[in-house]
Amino acid sequence: MKKFLILGAVLSVAACSGQQINPGKMVGAAAGALVGGYAGSQFGGGAGNLMFIIAGGIVGAASGVSIGEQLMPSDRTKFRQSAQFAMSNTSDGNMMNWINPETGVSGTIKPVRTYYAGHNTFCREFEASIAVRDQVGEADGRACKVGGGFWYLENRV
Repeated sequence: MKKFLILGAVLSVAACSGQQINPGKMVGAAAGALVGGYAGSQFGGGAGNLMFIIAGGIVGAASGVSIGEQLMPSDRTKFRQSAQFAMSNTSDGNMMNWINPETGVSGTIKPVRTYYAGHNTFCREFEASIAVRDQVGEADGRACKVGGGFWYLENRV
């Protein structure tokens, strides 16, 4: 419930800003809002806790938008390729580094849990970071594959 409140607040602020939000900004805002909201949830109690969650979500979203708008299409492609490789070749708890040599953007991908989701579908939860210039964004994600197919990343990262 709290995550929906945070995301709603972030989207409301973005809508009021009058700016067009591209997919990179949206992903950055959502990831930043979740991380900021989680950090805010560690403070206060009752209504005060909710205020910290909203404030943390808004600050996190602003940081996420900044990182998201700095990513080039080649950065997103390199991240997806690296995530595919990590999901197929890296065991849980081990971190894989990646870098886009065209832009210098880099990051890490660390699978943290692998499980069978039923119907011949395997999923992996992972932690990811992306470093753009002097900013680092972090998020959690999930990738799933059916049978021996490709890993499909959820759009939260």
